[in-house]
Amino acid sequence: MNSIPWIDRNSRPIAASLLGLGLLLRAAWALLRPASGASGEASNVAVAIALGRGFSDAYRPGQGYTAHLLPISPSIAGFIYSLFGIRTPLSEFILACWCIGLVLGSFALYYRAFGRLGVARPALLGALAFLCLMPTYVGQESADFRVWEGGLAVFLMALFLDRLVAAEMTAPPRRSALIILAAIIGLLFFVNPPLGIAAGCCAAIFALHRLPLRETLIAAAATIFFVALFVVPWAIRNDARLGAPILLRSNTGLELAIANHPAAVSSADEGRVFIERLAEIHPINAPGYQRMQAAGGEVAYAQVLGDETRRWIWSHKADTLRLAARHVRQVYAPEPWQFATWGTRQYPGVRAALASLVGVGGLLGILLALVRRRRGWAYLAILALLPAIELCLFQPVPRYTYLIYGLLAFCGADLLWSLFGKARGRAISATASP
Repeated sequence: MNSIPWIDRNSRPIAASLLGLGLLLRAAWALLRPASGASGEASNVAVAIALGRGFSDAYRPGQGYTAHLLPISPSIAGFIYSLFGIRTPLSEFILACWCIGLVLGSFALYYRAFGRLGVARPALLGALAFLCLMPTYVGQESADFRVWEGGLAVFLMALFLDRLVAAEMTAPPRRSALIILAAIIGLLFFVNPPLGIAAGCCAAIFALHRLPLRETLIAAAATIFFVALFVVPWAIRNDARLGAPILLRSNTGLELAIANHPAAVSSADEGRVFIERLAEIHPINAPGYQRMQAAGGEVAYAQVLGDETRRWIWSHKADTLRLAARHVRQVYAPEPWQFATWGTRQYPGVRAALASLVGVGGLLGILLALVRRRRGWAYLAILALLPAIELCLFQPVPRYTYLIYGLLAFCGADLLWSLFGKARGRAISATASP
């Protein structure tokens, strides 16, 4: 047990202190910016829930029922609003505690999981210090995730990785551990499907390599059960409220249309083009809302946009591939305009540089670990790469690029420590040589 840095007496106080400083930083940001609560569709739905209108009004009051978002995070915020008032100081304080707690909890879980994977203590503490003290995504971590799903999604992914690595190091893993993993995958999939799919792939590889057939079938059945436990009632609700059994979200066609169109290919000013596209077709804005109403509601509107965009994609394959490659690159190396468009807009260049440092360094760290065939790092590669590939046809925004930011920070810190350790070893050898 002493090999796990999280419970090592020397590193535990330092890790706890870093998490405490991270808490103070985010709490200070929230207190100094009292008007910085979350906004957008998720916030609108939370308000509608608090007012007794149900899961509705994603774009504006009076719109009606919606499936634009998955329900868990907005419903939690709506419940808090219903108890303590809509956007009151007390409600926002509780929600800020919720989202900051999820963020710091994910850091702690990553710290423990990477410790189990054999990452050196200095690398672990360095990654934790960077995540806690560098305000790259402070707006998302302190405000957006009060109602949006990113904080909960990252926490669940970190919890999944921690439990998966623990099972990997146990011979044989207990059936109860497999059921817990299945439950986490089911919930994660319903909160954020791309991360849930990536986690499911990791679990499948683990089962095929570590479990006998009987246990593999039990784990698979449990995973299907937990996925259905969340998805089926939601689909039934959507069929009753919206006239279509939407399994997850109704906005796929809308998001596809926002990211794939001629102007996105030809323009050098991506930020301006993106904002103009939002203003033109997104129902959160008046022109898009009018178009949605004329089309017959959000489901029909997204279907129309999706059909139009798929035809464009089919007839412009080379352009689509260029856009997809750009989107993948922007996950790991975001551009300043991505940070200047949403949330906290100060110093977008600095924040983009920090995020890119983490993204590129993390990918190189994973590559080096795979070359060295380090145990368990194939799971990290799947969790870091598959979500970006799944989302390559959509424009990544900071809430999306954040999803793998913490994971990549620990991978990058491991790379730096490996290189530093190798250089230090050469220096010591050179000094000791006659």
